[in-house]
Amino acid sequence: MSETMSTRSKTMTETIDSESTDSPMVSDRWTNNISYRQLVVSACIGIFQVWWHPYLHDFRRLLPFIFLYNVFSVLIGYPLFYLELALGVATKKSVLNCWDIAPMSRGIGFAMLSTCVFSALATGGVGAWCLALTVHSVHTFLPWLHCAAEAQPPCAARHRPLQAGSETPPQSFFYNFVLDLKRDGLAGGLGNVVWELVIYYVICWILIYFIVIKRIYSFSKLVMFKDVLTYFVLVCVGVGAVQLKGASRMFNDCDWSVLFENLQIWREAIEYSLIEMTVCQGSLIMLGSYCPKTQHKLGTTAMLAFAISKSGCMTAALVLGATHGALYKDYENATNILPGSSSSIILWSDYVARVPGSQFWSALVFFTMFVLALTTTALLVQTIMSAFTGHSIRKITGPFLIVVCLLFCLIGTMTLCTQGGLYVVNFLMNWPASKPRVPIAALIATVVTFVYGQTTFCEDVYFAVGEYPSVFMRVCWALSPAIMMLVFAGGAGPWGSSEAMAGWLLLGVVMLPIVIFVLIYGMFKCRVRNIVRDEK
Repeated sequence: MSETMSTRSKTMTETIDSESTDSPMVSDRWTNNISYRQLVVSACIGIFQVWWHPYLHDFRRLLPFIFLYNVFSVLIGYPLFYLELALGVATKKSVLNCWDIAPMSRGIGFAMLSTCVFSALATGGVGAWCLALTVHSVHTFLPWLHCAAEAQPPCAARHRPLQAGSETPPQSFFYNFVLDLKRDGLAGGLGNVVWELVIYYVICWILIYFIVIKRIYSFSKLVMFKDVLTYFVLVCVGVGAVQLKGASRMFNDCDWSVLFENLQIWREAIEYSLIEMTVCQGSLIMLGSYCPKTQHKLGTTAMLAFAISKSGCMTAALVLGATHGALYKDYENATNILPGSSSSIILWSDYVARVPGSQFWSALVFFTMFVLALTTTALLVQTIMSAFTGHSIRKITGPFLIVVCLLFCLIGTMTLCTQGGLYVVNFLMNWPASKPRVPIAALIATVVTFVYGQTTFCEDVYFAVGEYPSVFMRVCWALSPAIMMLVFAGGAGPWGSSEAMAGWLLLGVVMLPIVIFVLIYGMFKCRVRNIVRDEK
């Protein structure tokens, strides 16, 4: 999507970039409220809702984590979803240019864009995994129904005790025959390139390129197909999960005392609520800038997106929790499921192996996840394109998109498509794709509420769409920054491991543009004041 330009609303401060102020509004904004609302709501039906569930491996923390996630979704995720969407509506600008409302905060746009880039890299890799499993589902029988003789570590057949270090058939197949995983972590490097995975990864990015260049994602029919397919699959697997033996294990083993052990689980619940609502990656600002010229109720759109995101995420989490409980019953209270991005893939593989017509359901489930990964990544790439396809390169949008996709392909091939690619995806999701969201969200709410002015911003929204944000929204915007930063600081965790050190350093790099722009703005203001004093 090309960047939407328009004159500012009457209460906005004048932008420094006069070129963007004088340019006429481009004509590719939505004119149909229903289609536009469908697109915004569909942004919350993505691969994160059915794949990224951080505590599937731990029944002790799963339900307490889901409880915290629901609380923070209401108090933080939903209000910030509305805030970012309204920011795009009021400014009609991209994630970088919308911060003309407060020049000192321009660095927030670059931090959001960094989070967007890391998220796109991770979801592209997950798309390759899902495509690989879709292809393997077409075999005469599912290859992970039984153990492979050459599997290392050893694979344990069902209904037998699971020895320490051994793996279930789905886990063994995914690690050994899809990822060719290095078992010693990143010690000694990333390992060899897995060429089969490279093929799937390249196919993903070719499709993403065509989605973005043809703007297929904006077409109502494709969006509706993706959403209907997702909810059809979720309803079907939800009905099947109820019948699994051991499905109630997650309710029996939960320990609510984990909420009071430390603030780490609280911080991760806030991060999760922001990821599930696609907050702090710039996509909502981009979508807001394409709001129809006719009157549009942002509150209704935000509420629908909240309900859709909540229902999809909760259904997937409970289905995977039920499947994990069935695994406990099969293997006599042990599953050896590892935390991270692979746990949900393994549990989805195990679920489809348990139901009648396993090949059909496997192909359908993983094809749906593949489509979700493509559309989620395409939305992230469109966000990147909208930020940079301005006046300087507007005439070379196609070549610029090719360069972006080639860079993602090159970086992903060298990292995600190797024997250590799983560890890279885990690192991306645990650190640069999730942790910066909390401080970025706190800064967004702080700038809009206390720097630009909440009353002025609400008047801008009213002038743009004829709707004044509710009291609940305004209260949450004012109070949430302090809550988020308090929880973030309290749950920061130690620097002990090399992964943690690399993660915190990368987090500092992501947040560095914010500090730089604040310092530049402060120096500029001091210089102006000195000049004024000298003239007097």
